[in-house]
Amino acid sequence: MIENLSIRQATINDIDFIIETIIEADKGGTDIISACNILNISEQKYKKILTNILTENIEGQEYSLSGFLKAEIDAKPVGALGSWIEGAAGVSSYILYSNILLNYLEREKIPEVLSKFKITKEISFKREEGAIQFEYGYVKEEFRRRGIYTKLMIESLKKHYLENKSIHKTQGICYRKNYKSVNAALKLGFNIAESKISGDEGLKKIFPYNEKVLLEMKKGEMDKVSEM
Repeated sequence: MIENLSIRQATINDIDFIIETIIEADKGGTDIISACNILNISEQKYKKILTNILTENIEGQEYSLSGFLKAEIDAKPVGALGSWIEGAAGVSSYILYSNILLNYLEREKIPEVLSKFKITKEISFKREEGAIQFEYGYVKEEFRRRGIYTKLMIESLKKHYLENKSIHKTQGICYRKNYKSVNAALKLGFNIAESKISGDEGLKKIFPYNEKVLLEMKKGEMDKVSEM
């Protein structure tokens, strides 16, 4: 672990780096941004939408600024990870996420986007209510393999679990071929609870990969991580 590494709550001044985190995590090491493909918008427009959403900070879903922790070395950003408690806002993160995005689209685009949402469900997982959710984790290339992503996972879990020990599970959804993130999660105590793969040609035009896994950590392992 890097001695001068610090991890803190993201603020309004960190929006640019959180946008970088979201987009790079979505790409999964490729040049494909699935959100842009789903919404049929450019990367530049997507960044503008993300700026507005993060500024608004609607909690309980993956685009909440207050859900992100940011890793820094000598006050310079090196990584970030988003998290939230599923259902804590009284509605599922999927409904919140969908409605937020649709709110920023031209009305004539909405039917096409909704049809793409249906396609993406083939490799989607139901997030369990009351569970900690990890989404959009990223570490800059030159700072990888130093334990930064693992530290972000640990601190993100502690952020929620130390406030409420009744939380029974932590979940994360990841591309199967994102080996570094998957392996880091497995080493920390996650297991692969489920895998979904699709041969749908429409889906291949949306995502960089056609297989995702649901990673889960149960209470016993969460207790161990909370003591790290």
